[in-house]
Amino acid sequence: MSYCINPKCLVRQNPNDIAACLACGTPLLIQQRYRLVQPLRELDELGQTEVFLTEDQGMLKVLKVLKTPKLLKLFEREAKTLQQLQHSGIPRVEPDGFFSLSIHPVTYKHSLMLHCLVMQKIEGQNLEQWLEQQGPISEAIAWQWLKQLVEILDVVHQHELFHRDIKLSNIMLQPGSQLALIDFGTAREVTNTYLAKVGSGREVTGIVSPGYTPLEQVNGKAVPQSDFYALGRSFVYLLTGKHPIDLLEDPQTGALNWRDAASQVSARLADLIDDLMAPFPGQRPLNTQEILQRLAPDFPSPQKPPSLASPRLRWLIILNLCLFLLQLITGFLWLQAKQQQNWDTYRDRDLPLPAQVQ
Repeated sequence: MSYCINPKCLVRQNPNDIAACLACGTPLLIQQRYRLVQPLRELDELGQTEVFLTEDQGMLKVLKVLKTPKLLKLFEREAKTLQQLQHSGIPRVEPDGFFSLSIHPVTYKHSLMLHCLVMQKIEGQNLEQWLEQQGPISEAIAWQWLKQLVEILDVVHQHELFHRDIKLSNIMLQPGSQLALIDFGTAREVTNTYLAKVGSGREVTGIVSPGYTPLEQVNGKAVPQSDFYALGRSFVYLLTGKHPIDLLEDPQTGALNWRDAASQVSARLADLIDDLMAPFPGQRPLNTQEILQRLAPDFPSPQKPPSLASPRLRWLIILNLCLFLLQLITGFLWLQAKQQQNWDTYRDRDLPLPAQVQ
């Protein structure tokens, strides 16, 4: 089965052995090489983009089609970003992977301009789907996955880019248990112009995914540390099985109350996740290298005083209290005995009793 790329076509499905769409006459072979095999999202007239599984000379790839020019800058930015980044956890885009296509359906008087992006197909399923099937992850898996994603972000941030839309549906688990970060359509370059806008208080385009997006990004002032916040929220979801939007926040500090829902998590990992999603960017790790240092097995755990809830400490406190009470009672009894002895001495010697014993 082949699909017609024309978003206005009334019948998109076609047999494989024909050259043009039976309904609108649009060529089914794009750029003389790409054939649309099946849609990866529901074909919706209201959507800005369509995504297809695509065959390219025997290889399966992903082709995204932008139907309107409204998001053209974001589309071009995604293409440029993926062409720059080289990592097994990031979809590859060839130099000719972004192109514009003018089609002339026989049923329309005017031509249509479509913008296309062809990229590597990442095998596997996204972590939101995986979580629905498998349930919350263990701490051991959390350490492994967190390290993989921070290493991917390290490549992204070293190119002076940040993702701006990290969430479980944009993280793929590949067959070899390696993670990949997808959907770089909202990635942003850290330029002097951008920093000047943020520094002057002027807002830039805000990208919001409820439960994942930090406040500064909601206000159009995202920074690279905004990725850390979304990453921390993603791991809260993975460890608790609860979407971050369904968890309560501390009304005074803004911190997410999630630890009680993830009893399998050590204090060391929980502290790191809390630091990643601190309410203010300046409270989060400075960069990916700082996070990677804390992910190292030999990184020292913070020394904290034992909790009052500790059974060992509780019994120690009780023992000390008992010893104190015993000393107090012993001292009181000794004083009473001493006073009685003094009284007996005066009585035996037939001496007048003093008003008080010194």
